[in-house]
This record gives sequence, structure tokens and C-alpha cells, in this order.
Amino acid sequence: MPTDTADSRPTHVRYAIVLVAMLAAVLLYLERVCLGVAEVFIREDLNISKAGMGWVMMAFFLAYALGQVPAGWLSQRYGPRLMMTLYMLGLALFGACIAFSQDIVTLFISRLLLGLSQAGAYPTAALLVKRWIPDKDRGFASSVVAFGGRFGGATANWITGLLIVAFVPMGTPTAVTAEQVLDATPILSPNADQKKEQDKTPALDKVRAEVRTAVANLPTVADALKTFTAAHARFEPLDVANIPLPQDGRRIATIPPAERTAEESARLNRLVLEKAFPGAIRQLHTDGWRPTMYVYAGLGLVVALLFWVLARNRPTEHTWCNDAEKLLIVRGQAAGSQTAGTDAIPWKELIRSRNQWLFSAFQLFTNIGWVFLITYAARYLDERFGTPLDERGLMTTIPLFAAALGMLFGGWLTDRLARRIGVRWGRAIPAGLFKIPCVIAMAACPFLPSAWAVVVALTVMSFFTDVGVPPAWAFAQDTGGRQSATVLGWANMWGNLGAAAGAKLLDTVATEWGLEVMMYCCAASFALAGLTGLLADAAEPLFKENREVK
Repeated sequence: MPTDTADSRPTHVRYAIVLVAMLAAVLLYLERVCLGVAEVFIREDLNISKAGMGWVMMAFFLAYALGQVPAGWLSQRYGPRLMMTLYMLGLALFGACIAFSQDIVTLFISRLLLGLSQAGAYPTAALLVKRWIPDKDRGFASSVVAFGGRFGGATANWITGLLIVAFVPMGTPTAVTAEQVLDATPILSPNADQKKEQDKTPALDKVRAEVRTAVANLPTVADALKTFTAAHARFEPLDVANIPLPQDGRRIATIPPAERTAEESARLNRLVLEKAFPGAIRQLHTDGWRPTMYVYAGLGLVVALLFWVLARNRPTEHTWCNDAEKLLIVRGQAAGSQTAGTDAIPWKELIRSRNQWLFSAFQLFTNIGWVFLITYAARYLDERFGTPLDERGLMTTIPLFAAALGMLFGGWLTDRLARRIGVRWGRAIPAGLFKIPCVIAMAACPFLPSAWAVVVALTVMSFFTDVGVPPAWAFAQDTGGRQSATVLGWANMWGNLGAAAGAKLLDTVATEWGLEVMMYCCAASFALAGLTGLLADAAEPLFKENREVK
């Protein structure tokens, strides 16, 4: 037991522990979310249908969910320092495997293994927070770690779009070959669904008419398209500036035609053709998704090393942590909060606890609604509004940055409420009541007239969803005793089963009944999350021997 020293001020190692856990969370979400932007190129490169990609998206969440409880227990058994380092190394290895994938089977397996490698990360971080942070600051410390996850997710959408474009240099050949014509039907005689997917910009209608005329006079579709990519300033009579092109295309369009190089003109022509006939021609930027995945895998190695160097399992094990800080941490934690419970996974207590089932249902319904943001938001913006790649990345980034702010606000709010009215309502109000704006925002999306209006609604949803995350972490720490990581893992398991089922459910609903019904499903799920969040009681500990400290 550390003792008081008259002239020693507490060190601040506990803050470094929270920050390195936050950094790990940044990369975990960066790797997890990036497929939302990259999936259109992966589907094209590996010849995977939208339905098949839905199964790939689900693979991560399914493995992530099923690995939660055992991975949380492993962190308690072998220590969070070792296990978090291994989880980050797994992220690097299986992230590289995604880049190596050659078909849907290898991609599915890689995502499955990535989900398993990440499963214990948040329960491990929650265990570190419980061991290193006094009770009164637990909600905010948890929000800082969770903030890292949302910041990583926001950065993933934005940077992934930029990297994919950047990894396709200007010298990349732009001529359309026969192998790059994926489906000639949208060019020759599009069906009703293909016509619906084509951007209605007048300039693109003119491009389609010109291409179809050329196709009629040349032996193959590829021959016709080659004539368009090779011609200097081929589309200049058109209003190119108003065509929703990716960043490199917009940049070239600002250069006067006489000042463009032949490579710039060819690239612009190719990008215009791809926009005119979505799904018909292999996209030029498809070559950029694999090197982007390699970058993220390399960052995983860096973070794994940093975590091993900086983190320790407990304050008593850290040589940088002085006695004053150790005493501050011990005195700031409720008696018995670190020892109540058992070393084994408490299956019986978890299964018999109505309170933990309510907590788990809260996580499940929240994730069904929220998973839209990191899986199908980019697709929604593309299919409904024709938003170009890098703009989709930016637009889906904004809600995740708002979510990061919601994390910090939720951590501050739950600590403040818990001090004033107790943990029962201090956790339940921000977790449950704040789901009402989420319901309204998602139900409003089908009626909004523009992509940016939808982004505003998703931003509201994302902010208020994540106000409830720090109270959820604190709930696990309040009720779990020494099994806090396992309790959070148990609830996260159900939450990510919801995400896994939600990813497939939303894809099926959108395919069978349309994008509007998909948004109503998200709204209904948030309503159920709000109800169960209000009913869960953070003042009811999982283990009876810990009941007197609440």
C-alpha cells in the first residue's frame, strides 16, 4: 500500500495510460471503418456483389461480438498490457491480409480474423481505466478512450478517400481495355435499375449519347471508349465543372484545356466516363485500395510497440508512477471495487441478471441503428445523390467528428449527474433519454432534399448516440467489480451481434424495400435502445458481495 509523503506531488502517469489507450482506439476504428469508403472499389476489384459485400461487412462484427467475453477475460487473466499489444499486432497482420485478398472467401476470412483480433480491445481499455482512474473521473476517462475510436473512424472515412485517390498517380494508364469493361449493358441498353443509378446531370446525359453514337460505329465498346479517353479536352464543350468528380478530376477541370497535359486530359476523360456509366467500367481508383490497407497495417505495428513501452497493468507495476499518485488512485476507488467477483467468467451471474440483459439490449439496439453510419452511409449518399468519392469521405467524416465530441460531453455529463443524483440516473439519462434525437434524425432522412441535409441529420444522430457511450462503459465498471472487462465484453458481444445482424439487415431492407425503409428501421432501433437504456440500473452490482459499496 502506498503511503503519504510530505513533499511529493502525484505524478500523472494515469493520464498517459488513458492517452495511449485512446491512441489504440484511434487505429482500431480507423481499420474498422475504412471499408465503408473502400468497399465499392473492393467489390469491383474482386468481383463481389453488393449482397456478398454485406456478408463481408457482417463477418467483422460477428467475430468481434463472439470474441468479446473470452477476450475480456484474457485481459483480466494475463494483463491488459500484453493482451492489448497482441490485439494491435493482430490488427496489423489481418489488416495486411485484407490487402492480400484475392476473392470473397479470402476477404471474408481476413475480416473475420480482424474482428477476433479487435474483440478484446475495448474491454481491455475499460479494465485499464478502472485500475488507473479514481471513481469520480471514470466516466470522463472512458469518454477520452472512446473519443479516440470515433476520431479514428472519422479520420478513416476522410483519409481513406484521399489515400485511394493519391495511390493512383497521374501516369496510370487511362485507356479502357476490353478487360476493364465490366458490363456493357449500361452503355448499350441500360435496364431500369441501371438507369436509376446513373447520375442525372445534363452534362453526363450528353456524354452517354455521344458514347452510344460512337459505339454504333466501332467494332467494340472498348474501342469506342478508347477514343474518348485519348482525345484532348474531349468533353470541354460540356459543363465538366458541374459533374460530381473525385478530387483529382475536379482539380484537372479547373485547368484551362490549353494548359493541360495529355495525361491530365486523358485522366479527366476517363473519370467522366466512369461517372456516366457506373458499374460498366473498372474505376481508375480501384488500384488505390490495397496500398491504403498496407498503410493502416503498418500503423498497427507502431501503436503496438508504443503501447508495450508505455502501459502497465496496474499503478504498482509502473516505475514512473510515484507513491503519491498510487495513493490518490487507491483512495479514489470504492472499497471492494477491484476485488468483488470471481476469476472465472461469471456466466451464471450474467445470464441470471435482468439488469445485464437490459444493458446488453441497449447495446444491441444502439448498434443496429448506428452501424449504418460506418457501413452504408457512403453508399446511401452515392446511390441517392451521386456524391463523388472524396466528398463521400468528407461527408461521412463530419458525423463521426461530431460523435467524438458527443463522447467527451457524455463523459462529463454522466460524471456530473452521477455526483448529483447517483449512478442510477446519472448513467440512465444520457444513455437512454438522449436517443430521442437519434430517432427523429433517422426518420427525417428520407424527406431531406440534399446530401448535405442528410449529413446534418446523421451528425445529430451520431452526436447523441455517442453521448450514451461513456455511461455504458461506466455502467460496466459500476456493476462489474473485478470483472468489469468481462461485463463490458458481454454487453459488447450483444451490441456487435446487433451490428453484424444490422449490417446484413440494412442491406436486405434497402435491396427489397428501398433506402427509405432502411432509415425507418434505424429509427425504430434507436427507440428501443432508449427504452432499455432508461431501464438499466447502474446501482445494481452484478456480485452480491459488492452491493454494500453502492
